Amino acid sequence: MDELSKFLCLLLRHQPEKAGLDMDGHGWVSVEQLISGVKKCSRYKLDRELLERIVAEDKKGRYLFDEKHEKIKCCQGHSVPWVEPELVYCEPPEFLYHGTTTKALEAIEASGAISRMKRHAVHMQAEEAKAWQSAERWHKTPVVLKISASEMAKDGYSFGVTENEVWCTEEVPVKYISDRLYTK
Repeated sequence: MDELSKFLCLLLRHQPEKAGLDMDGHGWVSVEQLISGVKKCSRYKLDRELLERIVAEDKKGRYLFDEKHEKIKCCQGHSVPWVEPELVYCEPPEFLYHGTTTKALEAIEASGAISRMKRHAVHMQAEEAKAWQSAERWHKTPVVLKISASEMAKDGYSFGVTENEVWCTEEVPVKYISDRLYTK
């Protein structure tokens, strides 16, 4: 089921065309089209019941159904250029946390900022533990960066939060990294 969930993320965040998905401007696709597309383009057996279970059990809350469960999307993390995440723009907490790796941290420090790379935004968490989940997924030496988000907001940076409580902003200059956490 974990492999299938990763495949769904690939389709819903990065490659909807692989399964012939008609994705709208906020990343929504038809549940029926997703199930049909997965069956046609992969070895996975997906039905509505399994999809409902994947969504319900996803620890990161990456997926969201519409009210009627006729459409589904990933809440953030898209690299598809026409998808604009649905964010609620608001004042961030004093600190946010960004999970990454020590190798990526070297590149961040060399460039002067955490960049959004091919995604629509830099992703951060209000809870340090959730940032550790992100940092550890790369199977490299993890590090969590503590970001002075309220200071950034005072300096004019805007923050949006997704339905699954991931905080997003365009970039984070290194001067706003208040700490580098190498252990939980």
